[in-house]
Amino acid sequence: MRTFLLFALFSVAQGKEIASWQPAKSNGITLDKADDSPWRIETVSGTAMARLAPSKDYYSRSAFHLNIAAAPAANRYLVLEFLDRGIALITISPGVPETRQWGPTRVNSGRVRRAVFLFDKPHPARIRVEGLDYLRAVTLTEDKPALEPAPLVEPATRFAIPGERVSSVPGDATTPKGVQDAVAGIRNQAPLLRALGFNGVETYVRWGYVERERGVYDWSFYDAILEEIEKHGLQWFPMLLAGSGYALPAWLHDGPDSYGFKCLEHGVVHDTQSIFHPFQTEYASKFIAEFGRHYGNRKSLLGIRLGPSGDYGEAQYPARGPGYGFRQHHTHIGYWAADDLAKAAFRNNMKKQYGGDIRRLNEAWEEKYASFDEVQTFLPETAASRRKRLDFANWYMGEMSQWCEKWALWSRAALPNTRIHQSSGGWGPVPIGTDYSYQARSMAQVKGGIRLTNESDDFADNFTITRMASSAARFYGAELGYEPGGFGSKRGVMARLYNAVTTGAVHLFYYIGNLASNDQAIDAWVRHAGKLDQRAKPVIDVAAYYPDTYLKLDDEVLRYRWASTYFTVARTLREQFDFDYASEQMIADGALARYKVLLLLWGAVIEKPVLERMDRWVREGGTLVFCPRARGNPVTVEGDGAIVNRWLAGDTGKGKVIAWRGEVIPALEFSEAMRELLLQTPSIHPRIQAALKMQKPATVYWSVLENGKLALLNFSRQAATVKLAGGKTIAIPPFEPHIE
Repeated sequence: MRTFLLFALFSVAQGKEIASWQPAKSNGITLDKADDSPWRIETVSGTAMARLAPSKDYYSRSAFHLNIAAAPAANRYLVLEFLDRGIALITISPGVPETRQWGPTRVNSGRVRRAVFLFDKPHPARIRVEGLDYLRAVTLTEDKPALEPAPLVEPATRFAIPGERVSSVPGDATTPKGVQDAVAGIRNQAPLLRALGFNGVETYVRWGYVERERGVYDWSFYDAILEEIEKHGLQWFPMLLAGSGYALPAWLHDGPDSYGFKCLEHGVVHDTQSIFHPFQTEYASKFIAEFGRHYGNRKSLLGIRLGPSGDYGEAQYPARGPGYGFRQHHTHIGYWAADDLAKAAFRNNMKKQYGGDIRRLNEAWEEKYASFDEVQTFLPETAASRRKRLDFANWYMGEMSQWCEKWALWSRAALPNTRIHQSSGGWGPVPIGTDYSYQARSMAQVKGGIRLTNESDDFADNFTITRMASSAARFYGAELGYEPGGFGSKRGVMARLYNAVTTGAVHLFYYIGNLASNDQAIDAWVRHAGKLDQRAKPVIDVAAYYPDTYLKLDDEVLRYRWASTYFTVARTLREQFDFDYASEQMIADGALARYKVLLLLWGAVIEKPVLERMDRWVREGGTLVFCPRARGNPVTVEGDGAIVNRWLAGDTGKGKVIAWRGEVIPALEFSEAMRELLLQTPSIHPRIQAALKMQKPATVYWSVLENGKLALLNFSRQAATVKLAGGKTIAIPPFEPHIE
């Protein structure tokens, strides 16, 4: 990172000074020493400053501790004079609203600058300051000092390949009247994003903020937000929210047209609107169309993200989110299909599926209904047969998929030339209702993408819960983007960057706190962000069958992702090599032609047409591995094991089937055996073969990319040494990527 000095030493306070601190002079303000405040006095270009060392821990921060002797009083300004080296967000605790802050970012201008904070209530006696490393002076004053916004500087990283690098700002006010807070938040933090090389700013666009009176659209709130974004040379990537409980206008929530999801477990209604109510189509399509009319021609519109349902706009059913006005509300991971319209939709779907013949349904379900009028939604674990449970799960997930597809089609009609991303959350449990394969396929049809909203601070976890969507997106041709589910340190910032680089993602989103709320993430970003220009799709010859049918028959398998056997095996397998997931939908659409080896990690019940596609692929030369101890030999939903029996008898055509007789859990033995299998499979790509031969710790992950690069990630607290197959040795620092 380039740094330079342009000192302009000035008197900080213009008016009545209450207290102050400088390295050689303290007048009522002291800098306390503490374990988390390792500062010392340094001289920079002849000027003494307090130099704070950053925290070496990923989960804590260093800070200056100001101790103010003056009696607390309201309407006082705290002025921090600092050397603007490096990039960071300056925060104080206790904090003040965004409208009471000016210049609270370091953007590496090299100048001595000021950050000003106004306490309109009595100021505290002790103040914690984070995000500063060179502190020149502190002043507490009653008179308003000169207010200086952070300067707009050239980005620390220039990108040659187009992409969407998007971050949040405090632009989502809690009420429409909070536009001043939202604009101030953008004013304060957009310079930081620009300095880091981000080109997009995300805010939520809530239906309730623009149609406060039914039929009357007022975009003034978002006009002000977009104008402030444009002032900083950035673009807007808003999320359109209409169905989520906290996005509703008061006239709907309090009126007769409100029709929320109702859970099957308890019969309680959630504020998030039911996708089975016809009025949803009316208001959602109108909202999207009006947004397109108002903003569709703005060059500063980088793209949009869709918020069709879910807790925070994700393409899913309610799980753990808030209700109207962010109130606490009855919510859980479960089945939201107890309302009368959901029951009618399910009944009509089954009637169509079984050709109106109740006898066919009774035979498949092992039931004795007199007519379709008796068919109701039900909790899946109460189903009498596999087919009954599957029919419900397929309908439940399919309804959400089709609703999200409607949003995509409405959005493409309203915004024909704008990037559109669907919001795909969760990690795959059936109650949440997200079908990643369907979403990738439907978004590809509108030349859009999907943004995964579920990454964590751990790379192996990120891989297991995002790989289904990224595999489907690459197969169907949808664009790909990533978002964290919450907290992120340097570990997560680098893991997510690596995930984007090695899947060819065009979109990467960070909450500003992921970068600015720890002492190491921004520095790592500045050093490695340029690797996004080397991103490419991976070269992958191996797929792990994603057991859609089995998951629908036992939704406990993925309800708790860390307890998932499938994910447990996948995490360990990823330590050995890179691989895709192949869902039943992908297999039905011909995805197996992309792979040389197919691994059946868990789940042995497979729809017959899919098992037949596997058999055809094996006979054409593929290698398939299944694990009898992982729920037995593969069979169809009806229990037919004829195909696997032929395999076990050696009838595999040009291909090979291996029944792995060892233990799958713990997974190390299995993953090492699969690595050896790939080394012994001549059809595996030579570059993959070479990568398999490298000597590395288990915590170093690798991906072979289509652009000829080898991408490595050391996801460990210790530096790692990797010896490539050709003999070259590479040293990789803790939690950092390397591209060879």
